[in-house]
Amino acid sequence: MSEWTPIEAEGGMKHSNGPTAVRAGDFVFLSSVKGVDPESQVSGPDPVSQLRQAMANIEVVLSAADMDMGDIVKVTVFLEGDGENRQHLDRVWGETFTPGVPPARATVSVENVGGAKDKSIALFDVVAFKPQGNA
Repeated sequence: MSEWTPIEAEGGMKHSNGPTAVRAGDFVFLSSVKGVDPESQVSGPDPVSQLRQAMANIEVVLSAADMDMGDIVKVTVFLEGDGENRQHLDRVWGETFTPGVPPARATVSVENVGGAKDKSIALFDVVAFKPQGNA
């Protein structure tokens, strides 16, 4: 059986069905991160604010794992629509990651990311890697 530990970040998003992230060795896996305010669990009023909040939510969880955005190696984004929301994602992506060295990304177009009552336009799954100095 492999060993992994849950990561919960003070002030970070909470999931009703499990941890926001888990550590397995040198890897941290974040799941279902959305652009919602961690306290109110409400999505921002527009796509750009939601995407920026999602990046902030990712950063909070990575910080709790002693990592930062530069440790991200792969992101899968489930994004509503294609055209305009993808342009917004590309804009926020460019603001977030160092030009020329962003992590690998797959973007999948979906419908109704957040469910019936949630106005979220994107959901992020993230893989981060940082050697932990195991001897």
